[in-house]
Amino acid sequence: MQLKPALMGAAILALPACMAGSHDHGHGHPHMHGPDGAMLHAHQDKIVVDGAGDEVDNPFHPIRLLLSSEETAGDVTVYEFVLPPRSPGSPPHTHTREDEYFYVVSGVLTIMSGEQIQSLYPGDFAALNRGNTHMFWNASDETTKLIMTTTGGSFEGFMNSVAPRLAEAKPDSAEAAGAVIGQLASEYGITIAMEKMPPEAAPFYGPPPTGDPAR
Repeated sequence: MQLKPALMGAAILALPACMAGSHDHGHGHPHMHGPDGAMLHAHQDKIVVDGAGDEVDNPFHPIRLLLSSEETAGDVTVYEFVLPPRSPGSPPHTHTREDEYFYVVSGVLTIMSGEQIQSLYPGDFAALNRGNTHMFWNASDETTKLIMTTTGGSFEGFMNSVAPRLAEAKPDSAEAAGAVIGQLASEYGITIAMEKMPPEAAPFYGPPPTGDPAR
């Protein structure tokens, strides 16, 4: 059934009166009820403009936290990832506690999902679910930006712990740093499997060649 425009306007104006029973009853916090009648906390809306968000201290690539799990009742965490040209994203890994959703904003993102390798372009989306080995990297000559959403709050805990754990361990080599990160990942239900690295991704993850001034 469709309401005529005049009736629709009147119905909208009547909504506040209809919702009087859901007011905060003087406590200052809006209340909502779930299907089972349990009280739910209503979180505030949040708008994050381009370039804003909290920078996440990490050794991987520039990351901004756009929405924390605490701001979504623990449902999701939303990040902005920026991968410089021809750079690694993540090693091959498998989650047991969360699913990951990638939306490419600009540039090209290469992902491995199981045995499949595919390039994603602006507007493309990928659901990388728990229990499946996956990884991602930027093999292009342009910067890649993506929005990464993860379910739950466990992955956010991992990301927040990487820099402090490395600072505490003080690894003296890339291999030692990888071991520290691998141990931390396992504590958060993430298994890193470097043996599943595809040949086309390996050049972006290897050590600098012998004689490189950076060594």
